[in-house]
Amino acid sequence: MSPKLLGQTESVCPVCLKILPAEIWERGAEVFLERSCPEHGFFAAAIWRGEPNFRAWRRPRQPRSIQAQTPRERGCPRDCGLCPDHGQKTCAALLEVTDQCDLSCPVCFADSGGPGASSRPLGELIKALHWIQANAGQVVLQLSGGEPTRHPELLELVAAAKKLFPAVQLNTNGLRLANEPALAEKLAKNGLNWVFLQFDSLTDPVYRVLRGRPLQAQKVAAVAACQKAHLPVILVPTVVKGLNDQELGQIVDWAKAQPIVRGVHIQPMTQAGRNNLTDPERRLTIPEILQALETGTEGRIQAKDARPPGCEHERCSFHFRFRRQADGALTPWVPQAPLSQLVPRSLESEGLKMGPTVAPQVELTVDDAALNQQKAVEILIHSWGPGEPSPAPPHPGPTIPMARKKAPSLDDFLAQARRETFSVTGMAFQDGQTLDLQRLKSCCVHVYQEPGRLIPFCAMNLTSTTGQTLHRKRPC
Repeated sequence: MSPKLLGQTESVCPVCLKILPAEIWERGAEVFLERSCPEHGFFAAAIWRGEPNFRAWRRPRQPRSIQAQTPRERGCPRDCGLCPDHGQKTCAALLEVTDQCDLSCPVCFADSGGPGASSRPLGELIKALHWIQANAGQVVLQLSGGEPTRHPELLELVAAAKKLFPAVQLNTNGLRLANEPALAEKLAKNGLNWVFLQFDSLTDPVYRVLRGRPLQAQKVAAVAACQKAHLPVILVPTVVKGLNDQELGQIVDWAKAQPIVRGVHIQPMTQAGRNNLTDPERRLTIPEILQALETGTEGRIQAKDARPPGCEHERCSFHFRFRRQADGALTPWVPQAPLSQLVPRSLESEGLKMGPTVAPQVELTVDDAALNQQKAVEILIHSWGPGEPSPAPPHPGPTIPMARKKAPSLDDFLAQARRETFSVTGMAFQDGQTLDLQRLKSCCVHVYQEPGRLIPFCAMNLTSTTGQTLHRKRPC
């Protein structure tokens, strides 16, 4: 099959980060982003391998005019803040509360830790929260780092954030949750909605490679602490081809057996921060992740059921939404099914009648980017937020006990629906090899940076092969 030009865009030189014209070429079953730097030569990076077909994985969207914070001067991605060229409002805003970390991961995209690392003062962070709320609106607020549990006033910060945002997420390696189980309960009481838990494997050899030490026992202990506190958890594996991509099915199966785990969010490793991904063959694309899920679950998850995003660019992410059955099986949610079709017969027998109300935002159907931003926030809260607590501790078996009240009601049903919702999602972050500025301009995950700027996640962490960055300050 002869190569076919699929489109033109802009990218950067992986060595010097100079902005370059780029082309997207289909070569057999692979799609490449290609460009040439006058100083450093030709670069081609695979951005799509296999099925679903690259051209079929489409979702029409209308760019959104935003209120820019920075002028258009040097061009994307150097004008981030956001500049007038950006075409999507914020869906999730990430606030880095500390540079400190209790790990020194070889693959850390933020290059956290080191002798110069420190925590931001609480007053400064609260001012940042108010700025984000005023400029980004009602978004999901992510507290991150470094390792945010190292911040001495984390509980106060969570309480302050919950007063401003509909959902507050904690991005953590889980070590403090494992060592201080009472922390999970305190976080839940202060308003934390869910924990985004670094969870690369069910075996220690993978952690030794990615994190520098065995951590499997601490990861399980962190989930147990959150279960006791009724604090929902999303497992977040960083995935590398040939290292742990064959474990994805096992991770999903383990996750769905834990009542408190709401889903698995897969992140293929990128070349950023401390990580130097020298072998391009170890880079995973979205189709490869989907096929690994299908193979690893022996077909219980079907790649054909995956959906592209509605908020960010179509090639940034994928999602599955399931209903977790009592026997451990995962049943795909029917997009926009009438809620009346989902009401259990036991409730119908009690006289509960439902009209044509739509199920709580389980799928995006509107192609307007502004509405999809709002819907994306609602979907995250529905999929990952707390339902009514389930009392069972984490366990390896498939049975998921679900608490029920004696008198069934619509509120009981909706709480149970939230508990039973299980998601498998993935985000294919970009780096200096794969950066497509059309994609970047549709980013809706933004990192707050002083003084008063929102930087698209992939621009914030963009790192050249020589260690140069555009927006992130390297630690001392």
